[in-house]
Amino acid sequence: MSGIYGIYRYDGAPVDPGWLERMKEAMAYYGPDGGGCTIAGPVGMGHLLLEVNPEDAFERQPMRGARGLMACAARLDNRDALLKALDVPASDAPRFSDGHLVNMAFDRWGEEVCTHLEGDWAFAAWDTLRRRLFFGRDILGRAALYYYEGKGFIAFASSLKALLALPDTRKEPDLLRLAEVLVMWHQSAELTAYKGFRSVVGAHIMTFSSDGLAGDRRFWSPEGREPIRFKRDEEYVDAFLEHYDRAVRSCLRTRKPVAADLSGGRDSGSVVTLAAPILAGQGRELTAFTSVPSFSPDGTIKGRIGNEWDLAHATATMAGANVTHVSIDARDYGVIAGVKHFLDMHDGPGHPASNYFWIQAIMEACAQRGVGVLLVGEVGNCTVSFRGNGSVLMSLLRGQLRTAFRLCLHGEPDPLRLLKRQVINPLLITARWLRERLKSPFRSPWQDYSALNVQMAKHLDIDRRMRRAGYDPTFILSSLQDLRDYLYKPECGTSCSALSDVNAWHSVTRLDPTANFSLLDFILRVPDEQFYRHGQKSFLFKRAFKHRMPDQVVFARERGQQSADLGHRIVSELSTFEDCLQSLESVPEAKEMFDLPLLRQCLAEVVAKVDPETTGRAGSILVRGIGVGLFLRRLAGSDC
Repeated sequence: MSGIYGIYRYDGAPVDPGWLERMKEAMAYYGPDGGGCTIAGPVGMGHLLLEVNPEDAFERQPMRGARGLMACAARLDNRDALLKALDVPASDAPRFSDGHLVNMAFDRWGEEVCTHLEGDWAFAAWDTLRRRLFFGRDILGRAALYYYEGKGFIAFASSLKALLALPDTRKEPDLLRLAEVLVMWHQSAELTAYKGFRSVVGAHIMTFSSDGLAGDRRFWSPEGREPIRFKRDEEYVDAFLEHYDRAVRSCLRTRKPVAADLSGGRDSGSVVTLAAPILAGQGRELTAFTSVPSFSPDGTIKGRIGNEWDLAHATATMAGANVTHVSIDARDYGVIAGVKHFLDMHDGPGHPASNYFWIQAIMEACAQRGVGVLLVGEVGNCTVSFRGNGSVLMSLLRGQLRTAFRLCLHGEPDPLRLLKRQVINPLLITARWLRERLKSPFRSPWQDYSALNVQMAKHLDIDRRMRRAGYDPTFILSSLQDLRDYLYKPECGTSCSALSDVNAWHSVTRLDPTANFSLLDFILRVPDEQFYRHGQKSFLFKRAFKHRMPDQVVFARERGQQSADLGHRIVSELSTFEDCLQSLESVPEAKEMFDLPLLRQCLAEVVAKVDPETTGRAGSILVRGIGVGLFLRRLAGSDC
């Protein structure tokens, strides 16, 4: 996807072209196909172009419209609807880029434009008449947008690098954000690893005036939707497949080669299953990459699959003869090298640090093959394969009497299982939660899987923040909690900002049909009894793909596990890990941030024995801690 950058001088000073040039150079990898830059009064904006779809050849940004100046990075799913609403003649449509349509939409609807856009998008728009600057970002934050407020100005960009390149900016770590990374808490989506450098939150529109921030409004919420009621169960399946197929087709407008990140699971598998025949009809191929272990997957926990190749290959084979299935064992990619590479691209640590080595391998394989679009199914657990709540009591408490009745009637195969599911299991979940809390009453649950220094946690008041946010660090969900409310919180999550930099770095656009807005809206309106039936979770998905995907994938009880060979990889890089930990001893900020002896302990444990427990601790404590440590070391002016 393309990138944007710019500056608003609300103090009346002129925009310095040199500053814009600095920003452009810092994130130049966003624009291999050109770009543009414009200064209009107190605002300067730039655009860097990556051509993906045919219409992108006509992209000319920043654009001047009736309201003012706009720069946006956009790939729209509702392009046809916008063309019609904006009265664009069919003969002219091929020459209207998605960015042009967003600009026209802003002219038509002003700051309400966000409710008319579907897809992956982020924009900055200057309203000349109102003398206001607007930032907007799609509901799931698939397109990145950051901003920084300095003395008399606001700067914004798709990449942190552009903001960090500005003169006289103070680069200090945001300790709360780093702590959230260490405890795996996806809470403060507006924070970055740098204090004062913020991210526009998904599903929000922000307004800036001459006085600075004038408004920050959420324009979308998953709540308050009336359920869809069809007469027959089959109608839900048909509507689901119609929405899903349309979502996949929207991601295949490109003329460039298409690939997919394929696991052994339902989500990415269903994306490949739908995409392959569409591409075959155009005489095109689909390359499916599957990450496989290079060493023995001895870190696989019970109920998981450490090597997903067989399941993924069964899906790829059934999807069509035009699917080329490629295994990626990432044997030439180191764990720490992957963490460093991520820091090079994103300028901040992330939660899935132990996966960076194979993500890098897949992205570089895409770049070598000239792939333009990489299809993924990252949001599928929340949408296409949503498992359902299956709670009669929760439905009753929400006033959903019809759903409660149908769950009683069809939710379980017999009365005994109905009693177990609806009465006994909720009591057991409560008992389990109490046990986890009482077994270590003076110890926070996150200490079992995090390297965060206890004193730093007290300084940041992490436990109280978690309680105020309603977050449970035991990860035990109440049977009375609607999973849909839990999953869709734009304000709580790091979303996909980091991957935007990864994609741009490799000139590959990562598209997720399972994150499609219309599909998501449909899923949110489907009654719960369609997802949970006869004791089976994800029942809507299973009915839809029963004869489209292998049964061993559709009805699998076990899930895949990424980086199941992590323990052996760490042992093979032992000297690198030891040198890295030794180098962190000289970084006071790192020793204050996390428990360095605990990192050493985790390393010693996995060297002594590679098993699911030591591998899990190595991933969540050791590798994630090293990611934070390397960031702090770089900030201090050195690296290991």
